[in-house]
Amino acid sequence: MDRLVRGILLKIQTEELVDKEDIEIYQFGLECILLKLIHIASYLLIGICMGEVFSLLVSGSILIPLRRKAGGYHAKTRMGCYIFSCFVVCLLCLFNKVTIAPIVGIIGLVVADTLILMFAPVENENRMLEPDEKILFRKQAIGLLVSVNIVVLAILFIHKYLFVAYWMEKGVIFTGVLLALGVKKKRQTES
Repeated sequence: MDRLVRGILLKIQTEELVDKEDIEIYQFGLECILLKLIHIASYLLIGICMGEVFSLLVSGSILIPLRRKAGGYHAKTRMGCYIFSCFVVCLLCLFNKVTIAPIVGIIGLVVADTLILMFAPVENENRMLEPDEKILFRKQAIGLLVSVNIVVLAILFIHKYLFVAYWMEKGVIFTGVLLALGVKKKRQTES
């Protein structure tokens, strides 16, 4: 990865497309973009291999933005983050394959909602928040959570596309679990 980034930066410098003072900014941006692309490609590959691409897209469309605002467990290193994220995606695909009783899904949703409402946002050593960011992220997490809950309840009420509601529930449940793991890790480091 470092070699690829250096190669791209060298090409940018030789073409004189950016100022030398800005190279570190471009390096950081390139690293972020490449990491995101690797993560997304890996997640899609996992979804394809497990035959759960559509369910992963639905659950992930809830999990990713909600987790960004609510926070939770994060690995310390890039490689740890990649491995942990792929593991979570595998678990989510497996969980999406399982049919659970509707009442169990609702209970899981309520528990996850409660955890998110109580603790969001959860910081970690890689992402410390300013007081105003905490307020903003909390509001955004709650807004997303309320929106998802309304959509899930509407789908359950009209009894169409129930599988979509179940996958959405599982995205919230996974967010709650990752948030709880983040709270536990934070408390252990503070002790």
